[in-house]
Amino acid sequence: MPLVIGHRGTPGHLPEHSLDSYRLAMRMGADAVETDVVMSSDGVLVVRHENELSRTTDVASRPAYADRRTVRQVADRRVEGWFSEDFTFAELRTLGAPTELDPIISLDELLLLVAEESARAGRRIGLHVEVKHPAYFAAAGLPMVQTLLGTLRDHGVERPDARVWIQSFDREFVRRMSPLTPVPLVQLVDESDGPIDCHAIAAYADAIGPNRTMVHTGSGAVLPLLAEAHRAGLLVFVWTMRGSIAEHRELFAAGVDGIFTDHADRGVAALARSVVGEPA
Repeated sequence: MPLVIGHRGTPGHLPEHSLDSYRLAMRMGADAVETDVVMSSDGVLVVRHENELSRTTDVASRPAYADRRTVRQVADRRVEGWFSEDFTFAELRTLGAPTELDPIISLDELLLLVAEESARAGRRIGLHVEVKHPAYFAAAGLPMVQTLLGTLRDHGVERPDARVWIQSFDREFVRRMSPLTPVPLVQLVDESDGPIDCHAIAAYADAIGPNRTMVHTGSGAVLPLLAEAHRAGLLVFVWTMRGSIAEHRELFAAGVDGIFTDHADRGVAALARSVVGEPA
């Protein structure tokens, strides 16, 4: 059965990366939720899509932090702003979102929520952890590998059957993780990566995570990458669906193994209708 994966919670309904958004995605019936992690200056894995903070917090309006505005080279891009690695986690917790008072949370807190909601629902809810810019953080003296594995171990989920997945666009990072953990790995890919060698990826990962346009066209055609990945023994989790129930159904019908979606309820409805054969 393919998976409905709540992308950063269910940001089609509530602010991304907030506890409320993750909780709602799980209560809508998502099989798993997806998160992104960066690092604080004191080595805490912080739930955030990027380490630059001005898009998702009110840091720019905080006079106390004005002197921390700086410029960094992140993933070959020049980025100006305020960065998670220049703040302790306690400081990050004081920042509010520009329009909502949703505190920044840690991976620890999200793992606790997933365990709580799994117990409440009577089913094991999964978690996909996307590691952002691991080489950048390692160069800044904040290596993520052991912190991540230690955190998963502390929560009893560093196991192949715990429905936890580690993923990243950084191929060297995913390769490095392969002999270090029993947790299954996802190699995220995009069109900018050029030709995708699924057999090479299968040597170190368990799944690929392509942009949905790499496996399914807007006109309904299924592209070769999906079959190539399956022949290599890889699962295929596609990102990121923001469309209708019918559009979710098209991807499930194409044969993907999971969909990252901003609307967990639409994904759940689409999968249910696909199973029983109801019209969209």
